[in-house]
Amino acid sequence: MKLSFLSLLVGTAVAGPLGSYRVFEQLSGAPEPWALKAGGQVDGDQSFKLRIHLKNRNMESFHQKVFDSFDMVAEWLEEKGVSGKATIEDDWVIIDGTIGDAAELLQAEYQLFENKATGKLTARTLAYSLPNALHAHIDIVAPTIKFSTPSAMRSTIVQNYPVPAAVKSSPGDVHDGLDVIACNSSITPDCLKALYKFKHFRASARNGNQLALAGFIEQYAQHDDLAQFLGVYSPNANGSDFSTMLINNGTNLQVKDLGSIKEANLDIQYGFSLAYPTPTVYISTGGRPPENTKKEVDNEPYLEFLTYLLKLDNIPQTISISYGDGEWTVPKKYANTVCDLFAQIAARGTTVLAASGDDGIGSKCNIVDPTKFLYNPIFPAGCPFVTAVGATNQVVPEVAIDFSGGGFSNYFARPAYQDAAVNTYLTKHADPTYTKYFNASGRAYPDVSAQGVGFHTILAGNDVPESGTSASCPVFAAVVALLNSDRISNGLPPFGLLNPWLYSKAADAQAFNDIVNGKGHGCEDQIPGSGFAATVGWDPVTGLGTPDFKKLRKVSTGIDSYR
Repeated sequence: MKLSFLSLLVGTAVAGPLGSYRVFEQLSGAPEPWALKAGGQVDGDQSFKLRIHLKNRNMESFHQKVFDSFDMVAEWLEEKGVSGKATIEDDWVIIDGTIGDAAELLQAEYQLFENKATGKLTARTLAYSLPNALHAHIDIVAPTIKFSTPSAMRSTIVQNYPVPAAVKSSPGDVHDGLDVIACNSSITPDCLKALYKFKHFRASARNGNQLALAGFIEQYAQHDDLAQFLGVYSPNANGSDFSTMLINNGTNLQVKDLGSIKEANLDIQYGFSLAYPTPTVYISTGGRPPENTKKEVDNEPYLEFLTYLLKLDNIPQTISISYGDGEWTVPKKYANTVCDLFAQIAARGTTVLAASGDDGIGSKCNIVDPTKFLYNPIFPAGCPFVTAVGATNQVVPEVAIDFSGGGFSNYFARPAYQDAAVNTYLTKHADPTYTKYFNASGRAYPDVSAQGVGFHTILAGNDVPESGTSASCPVFAAVVALLNSDRISNGLPPFGLLNPWLYSKAADAQAFNDIVNGKGHGCEDQIPGSGFAATVGWDPVTGLGTPDFKKLRKVSTGIDSYR
């Protein structure tokens, strides 16, 4: 629901003194690779969308004019002369103003920062303040102290990962429909369907189930490339196509620029073909202002993405997110708010899966604190309300791939649903030499894994191998979409929050292929021997393992044969 903020001021009681300003959030400095732009100037008149999230607001109480947070915020915005620029969308007050408005409202100094890796510029502040009385009523204000990583949100594609040379196979190399020679060197939809045992399962196209692939940072899924991909690798789906949902000025341009299509094409080609004929939607969320400028000022795509979805009558039942940021680059209050939004999405019956990242434990272990070494977790994979997906390689046997991200969150406590599995790992398998480098009481990830190396992908008409947990995530998401379709067709609700079921019923039924070989990498030059190794049971490189669809289906619906 979107309402004019001015309409709220009519009849609103005066909240009383709001008190003096005090700091609400601050950073000691910009996180790497960001640095203050020498000689850079922020244009105070540049348009700027400021979002204020209120704590524990109840819409029913609002309609009964039982104002708690809103009367105080209304007084504050009226006093500062920006109430006419404000609207309300559910739990958010949104101010469509200027950088100057934001600076005055928050007693903040917005400055121009440059990303030393990409040259991109952004307007951010290192600290902002709120009136004392509002501290108990506001969760976060954004954009303020959240800096993006090299892209608005980092794609988890591994660049130029070495792929084994193609080897010619023979009929004797095919076992249970799986070509073990060909699939050990590169991956196609047929490899995945055979390996994870859903080659002969057909979902419903008409039971209301949907799979969504999330897109950010101007990544565009190409219809013609999908058509070519289906013709070569999934001919049963020839002539079908995906739909598009655009959020916050998002677009889905049809272009040939490889940098603008590789993530989106990988996601859509594998998510679509594996879940077919489940209707598939590509969600493109804009996170930068519509004007043609090099400066990023409105770079908050998670907030736009999740608040938009929560306003829908029907949210896709499965969502795959192949993006992430270093957890340390995301302000804790921002991460908590976004994670709470993921919880609300899950409560609506939607499973969200996120790639676990492609740096293992992290590539630079003193990036968080220059005075000591620490493993670097990733966000949103570390949020307990998403299912984090790691990566494997080879098919006989499957092994952990070295880039597969995993570890323990520094922001989120370990949820009860994974206590038993993680405690077993920590007490029986974790090397005590390295436990001082991570938060053993934090939310552990990944939860599961899937193949992640050498995926045949069509990019601008060319067949190119792609690798990363960006590949793994849509694979496992497609498996979940098929399970959801099966549940809906059999009168059961979709999973929603999937993790408690994974760690209990699915794990108890041994419905995963346990990965026991391979090791993640990261920080080896700083911490020799670091990185998590795959082992029996859950581990922080492959999670519970890769999916066995037949077993998962049996646990989910009680059906142990294909229709």
